[in-house]
Order: sequence, then structure tokens, then C-alpha cells
Amino acid sequence: MKPLHGLASLVCAIVLAFTVPLLAAIQLTPVVSGLSSPLFVTHAGDGSNRLFIVERGGVIKVLQPGGSVPTVFPDISARVVAGGEQGRAGLQLGLGVGGR
Repeated sequence: MKPLHGLASLVCAIVLAFTVPLLAAIQLTPVVSGLSSPLFVTHAGDGSNRLFIVERGGVIKVLQPGGSVPTVFPDISARVVAGGEQGRAGLQLGLGVGGR
């Protein structure tokens, strides 16, 4: 296994040699503010370029194209049990938002 270990080290070194310069060139730019524990983002799927953002606790926000602050779409927090991922991870399926 020594030759394989040496080959693996060589492959890792090559990958790092190409990846590190790319990572140094990446810049992050905030595109939205006003979120609280976002769990999921999807598009409207209707050509409007709206984004739907599902937050922990049951609040769903919609971000209009070119906007930076989303508005509340439906607030179903009274119907969501907080803690323990009680169905929130699949919330987007029940709402019918997003394309397939």
C-alpha cells in the first residue's frame, strides 16, 4: 500500500496547487439581509426570478429580483413546532414553491 499512499499524496498536492490560488481569488458578496436561520432557498419556477427563503420557525420570505431585503410571504410560525426538525426541512414540498 505504500505506492498507493505516495500516489494519493501526490494527487492531493496537485489538487492543492491548483485549488489554493482559485480560493484566494474568490470574494463573497452579501446579496440578502434580514434573515433569521435560513434553511432552504428555491426559485419561484415561474420565470419571475423570485427567490423563496424558508426560515427555521416557519417564516417564509420572498426576495424580488434586484432586491436585497426579502418580505414575509406566509408566516406559518404558529403552525410549526420549533426544535428537532419537525417537518421544516421538507416545508418547501408542502408549499408547492420551486420548480422540479
